[in-house]
Amino acid sequence: MNVVLVNLFEVPPGSEDAFLHFYRRINAYMQGKPGYVGNRLHRSLGPDARYRFVNVVEWESAEACSRGHDEGFRAIVGPSDRLPFTSTPALYEVADVQGRGGSIVADGAAVSGA
Repeated sequence: MNVVLVNLFEVPPGSEDAFLHFYRRINAYMQGKPGYVGNRLHRSLGPDARYRFVNVVEWESAEACSRGHDEGFRAIVGPSDRLPFTSTPALYEVADVQGRGGSIVADGAAVSGA
């Protein structure tokens, strides 16, 4: 069953370019990992949002996600206390589908939007 890693980023004003450079380096690395499906990075429309960027990454499984965050990933990221922003990651599964977004797979079965 596919899982989604949602990572919330607190990026101080003026650090957006540095964050995007950092994000693109990590994303290029992760795209080559077995089980990586794809991702979308979202930017808040308002400058006062606590989480300026939200990354939504789909993996084939929780195990694939865990394996993807390996030594190579940690070497790119480096110590978290040296980054100019914080992140809050968590894994999720689809709990409900609404709307006209087509169909997705949840719990191994196709689920169609209303």
